Amino acid sequence: MTRTLASATVAASLLLFGCGGGGEQTTTPPTPPTTIGAAAPATTPSTVAGAEAEDEDIPLLAWADASPEEGKAPLAVQFTAETEGGKQPFKFTWKFGDGTADSHEQNPKHTYEKPGKYRADLDVGDSVEDEDSDYIEIEVQ
Repeated sequence: MTRTLASATVAASLLLFGCGGGGEQTTTPPTPPTTIGAAAPATTPSTVAGAEAEDEDIPLLAWADASPEEGKAPLAVQFTAETEGGKQPFKFTWKFGDGTADSHEQNPKHTYEKPGKYRADLDVGDSVEDEDSDYIEIEVQ
């Protein structure tokens, strides 16, 4: 009896879902999704408007990167500041950790003249006074 029930279940599944042969039922889209899709444009603008409002409230995040991160003196390093969220315009401040002047460029190039381990700090602020910071370590031999 269990076998009969299992066979009946398999047979019913094949009738409902097909056997993977690519029959006509799977190639013709059903009518209800088309009806649902027709109603979607009425709700899309409010969803998009909500997403735009949320984008403005995303907190500012900043990441510091450098290439190369180590090498022999004098070592020319290209720094890169990446941001996410926040509200433009952004203000960047790089402190290179070697006593030289700060840079306010987003992606400055800096040369370390003497061997040592340096910490380059990145501070980023946006137009609504949100701030974030990151750092990267540079080793000069």
